[in-house]
Amino acid sequence: MKLNFFFGILVSVLIGIFFFSKRNAPKEGTTLFYNTIQSAGSDFAAGKEKELLELCKVWGVIKYHSSGRDLIRSSDASLIKAYEKIMTGKADLNLLMSRDLQLTANNQSDIHPSYIGFLPDKNWIENSEIINPENKRNLINFIAASYRNSGERLVTAEDNGELSFEGDSLFYDESKTTPAQRFLSLCKLWTITRYYYPYFQTISENWNHVFFEMLPLFINADNEQKYYAAVQIFGSRLKDSHVAVKMGDSDEYDGKYVGNAVLKTIEGRTFVKDFIVNSVQSALKKGDEILTINGKNIISVQDSLKEKNSGSNDIVLSRDINRLLLLSKKKTAKLEIVRQNRMITVQEHLTHINTARETEEKQYKSNAGKAVSKMIDKNIGYIRINDIFSGNFRVSFEKISNAKAIIFDVRAYPNEIAVDFLKYFDTRPFQTMNLYRADVTYPGMMRTIENQMHIPDAKKDAYTAPVVILINEYTQSQGESMLLAMKSIKNSVTLGDYTAGTNGNVMVIKLPGKTKIRMSGIGVLLPDYSATQRTGIRPDILVQENSASLMKGEDIQLQEAINYINKKL
Repeated sequence: MKLNFFFGILVSVLIGIFFFSKRNAPKEGTTLFYNTIQSAGSDFAAGKEKELLELCKVWGVIKYHSSGRDLIRSSDASLIKAYEKIMTGKADLNLLMSRDLQLTANNQSDIHPSYIGFLPDKNWIENSEIINPENKRNLINFIAASYRNSGERLVTAEDNGELSFEGDSLFYDESKTTPAQRFLSLCKLWTITRYYYPYFQTISENWNHVFFEMLPLFINADNEQKYYAAVQIFGSRLKDSHVAVKMGDSDEYDGKYVGNAVLKTIEGRTFVKDFIVNSVQSALKKGDEILTINGKNIISVQDSLKEKNSGSNDIVLSRDINRLLLLSKKKTAKLEIVRQNRMITVQEHLTHINTARETEEKQYKSNAGKAVSKMIDKNIGYIRINDIFSGNFRVSFEKISNAKAIIFDVRAYPNEIAVDFLKYFDTRPFQTMNLYRADVTYPGMMRTIENQMHIPDAKKDAYTAPVVILINEYTQSQGESMLLAMKSIKNSVTLGDYTAGTNGNVMVIKLPGKTKIRMSGIGVLLPDYSATQRTGIRPDILVQENSASLMKGEDIQLQEAINYINKKL
């Protein structure tokens, strides 16, 4: 897999040199790599399934490379008709390609041979056991000809670099779906992921297998819930904590109740680590170990949730699953727990989702203009990233500006991504990250885009004492971007556990049956171009929680930060 990745980068460099020589686009980003796929092979699928995969691939090429509006509009309906004919067993796939999908011959005299020579994604076409020689030539010529046409594609890029799929929503407003429409849904997901998903390289090795695995789940889903589950299972294969699936117009949490406890699983045991809102009452206490929920073993409940949830790694998947354990349509949950070596049963009262949101919002607004920082252990300033925003940082900083050191707790999701507060600290020039996304003109090609996060100039009386930045798996996405900006602080060190490894914005894709799925849309690399997706950002000082510390309700990462400061000073 690593060899394939680096080979792809080598090919991409050559492609980039070629395209830069052909296009007058001075603001165009550097080509990083090209998302390629393999041929279907002959060892893991039957004939009809392989025909459907080739149909999906060809449809994807025509739809997302084309700039012809009529062809784009008709492609989905053509795919549905072709699927129905193949399922009857009376259709010739190559005839469907040339006639129904309108894969007609291009004027080859208009196509410079170098375009075909640099075509990075033609191996699956040339090695196909199903597509005939004429359609292979036509397909390669179609892609090469599209490279010469800079007309607007179905997928467009916004000025801020985000991708828009707004025009790609056929059959979205229909509540009921047919097997053919669900096949279209699978093809959209499968193709968009391979053309536009920035982290496709991490999952590309078995991408054909994913199609065959998902095919029966989609076409045999005989009700809305099974179809919804199929989309969720597909999303789980991305291993991306940005993934979320929504069906219908209502909020998926409407009418449900939630718990206030933050749970963490470690060494196969699940503990109460903290609470979301301090003002909400709970029968649980920090350090409680959860054994059962409503009579069901907690491990079995967690395992049942894994198939339909996407996590960038096992720790983050566990984090996200634990958030769902106390999500219920009932107002209470019966829990068997271990507290101070005694097994007891408690009745946990849950909060309606709307009330929980209002409580969090009220707590957030109450911090406006107020100092949310505090002094801890021998003159150390402490401030949480989720408590601060541009409207209250000045007063918060003033309260701790004379501290011998400051601890920034970034183990949560920040309220805003503004980094103006860094002007209060002695900073150094620092490239926060490198961003990239798919090039819509050349589907599958990943290019760098401008990074607009700039570190502000430090004030004359900027803070110069040590700064410790606490991180863990709750440092995700916007939090990881904030972390990279905060690493510009001189005399700073990161301490804790690896971050979530899920960064970049999200792109939203509409599917038939009023279903939406979101996933990462912009890729993020560290300043040295190393990846963090799935692995996260490693702290300078690794301090990992354990069952003993969780059982005692201790925050060993915070304690180690205090110890580090006291030893340093």
